[in-house]
Amino acid sequence: MIWIKRSAVVFSLAAILLSAACSKSETSTTNSISPGESGSVATEAATAAPITIDPNAATVAGTVKLEGTPPAMAPIPMAGDPYCQQAHPQPVLSDEVAVGPGGALANVFVYVKDFKGNAVPPQTPAVLEQQGCMYHPHVMGVQVGQKFEVKNSDSTLHNVHAMAETNKSFNIGQPVPMTSERTFSVPEVMVRVKCDVHPWMHAWVGVLPHPYFAVSSGTGEFTIHNLPPGTYTIEAWHEKYGTQSQQVTVGAKESKAVSFTFKAS
Repeated sequence: MIWIKRSAVVFSLAAILLSAACSKSETSTTNSISPGESGSVATEAATAAPITIDPNAATVAGTVKLEGTPPAMAPIPMAGDPYCQQAHPQPVLSDEVAVGPGGALANVFVYVKDFKGNAVPPQTPAVLEQQGCMYHPHVMGVQVGQKFEVKNSDSTLHNVHAMAETNKSFNIGQPVPMTSERTFSVPEVMVRVKCDVHPWMHAWVGVLPHPYFAVSSGTGEFTIHNLPPGTYTIEAWHEKYGTQSQQVTVGAKESKAVSFTFKAS
């Protein structure tokens, strides 16, 4: 009990200092992220031909599995923030490796790696939510130029720190329930987002110039819709197990199955 009380005091002091520091830079809830040092990526994204709607669009779908015994995920220690601890009556396990029945591997970002085009971003924003002191979803995709909303649904301080390399990083303090908006300017797979207040909180965002991506579900399944006919490299990315890629050729209105198997290390 003494340790928990001391941890809560340390957390409170850190939260006050972090909130004050972040509030100085957060003058608006809308901001465009400028390109980083990679000018060649920005040029390719800016000059690529626009994508047109193809009535003969194809579909690529499949599953992702983990072969072998998955690692045991440790319970997340939330005692430092009483709000977070009270939000979870039962211990919460790390979501780094989420494996379902039959080795189904969730949270794998699957995307077309070599598509030659640049799509108009959708009007609907991509939303990353902080709820129960966890990021939801854990892995997601967003298009270049699409509104990216980060929502705090908790009545406690969160700090949204995007550790981008190609795009410009950003750091937002959200001391109360609120929503902040950003956009990414260039493609980047992947951008790690973390909370400096709660070290167990992190998420991954894949930024692409097109909409041809998906994230594997709890059953390991994914589907990439409306893909123009052609030959593509499909890449699967996982935060622990790295990447795998396959080449696939799809014809008009054709559906192709592509599966990936990662090995437990």
